[in-house]
Amino acid sequence: MNSPSLSAKTDAHPPDKARPEIPAPGAASGDGGGTPRTPAPRLYALDALRVVAALAVLAFHFAGIDKATAVNWGESPRELFPWLFPFAKYGSYGVQLFFIISGFVICLSAWGRTPGQFVRARFLRLFPAYWFSVVVALALYRLLPDPVRESPSFSDALTNLTMFQVPLKAQHMVGAYWTLWLELCFYLVFLVVLIKEIDFQRVYIFCWSWLILSVLLQQGPAVPLLTTLAPALNTSLFVAGITMYLMYRFGPGLKLWLLLGMSWLTMQSDLVEHGDRLRDDLGFDRSPYVALAVVTVSYLLVLAVALHRLDGVRWRWLATAGALVYPLYLLHEELGWALIRTLHGHLGAWPTLAVTVLVLLVLSWLVHRCVERPSVRWLRTKL
Repeated sequence: MNSPSLSAKTDAHPPDKARPEIPAPGAASGDGGGTPRTPAPRLYALDALRVVAALAVLAFHFAGIDKATAVNWGESPRELFPWLFPFAKYGSYGVQLFFIISGFVICLSAWGRTPGQFVRARFLRLFPAYWFSVVVALALYRLLPDPVRESPSFSDALTNLTMFQVPLKAQHMVGAYWTLWLELCFYLVFLVVLIKEIDFQRVYIFCWSWLILSVLLQQGPAVPLLTTLAPALNTSLFVAGITMYLMYRFGPGLKLWLLLGMSWLTMQSDLVEHGDRLRDDLGFDRSPYVALAVVTVSYLLVLAVALHRLDGVRWRWLATAGALVYPLYLLHEELGWALIRTLHGHLGAWPTLAVTVLVLLVLSWLVHRCVERPSVRWLRTKL
């Protein structure tokens, strides 16, 4: 949801030459000691994981929802894609991978920055492509309307431009926008760390405080603002990503392993409960424990990056692929379903799926090159 940093939808490398350096593996303890020595490389492995997360979400939306996507395909994807469906139905957990990556990358990108610099960087990363996707969604609702769902009003579309449609009680133009609201709340909470110059101890205390607050809030009556800023499951995932960045920067130590373990324990409790609710109340044909295994693998993959086990992944094309993830995430849902409704009757299931994904990839590249890049260059000079 920089997200699917989501955000998972953020840059996976330091933004300028003034960034602090990253210690070599083992050069510093997980307690924050040691002196950084080697320049930070681009983390191509994180780009690869972002691509995996995005493709998983696409698979879920197009071939993994037994009931909702029958509206777009005309029949259940369970019958259309019998061997793909059992895997695609777990693709929604790519969002959890996005959130872990987002915690890692936001901590990386905030290091050495003032609050103002951090806010500007996040604004430039999120909003240009997002604004474009709102316009595209509005055009789709008007030109290729969904026969079942009610189109958002023009007022809702304008409200979506703020990215604050949740507290303003406006309809999401695109269903996937819910993750962006969580990312935005994460950024607002993380600003607490940047009140003074960021360091290991401040980030470490912040992670424990935020994680414990998210657990305690489950015990009493809901406090709307606090439960918005510290949702239990997602807080665990963001904290896990931040912890793994501290491991990457300073090396693993007992303090960080305890924090990471606590984040996993709180995550698994809420994830299994959420999975039970989806299965029992909404009829999702998914095992909560398979879902837990999928998210645990996500932990392990990002941990491999943090422990420098994937430093050998240096395929430069991954940087381009990673750059397409955010516009792809923004465009895929409403535009993809509109393409499916239009093409399925003419091409059949598998060709429609292939053409839809190909069109979305090409459009994502065009948005990145023709919308994001020029907009960010122009806005950077003005801000």
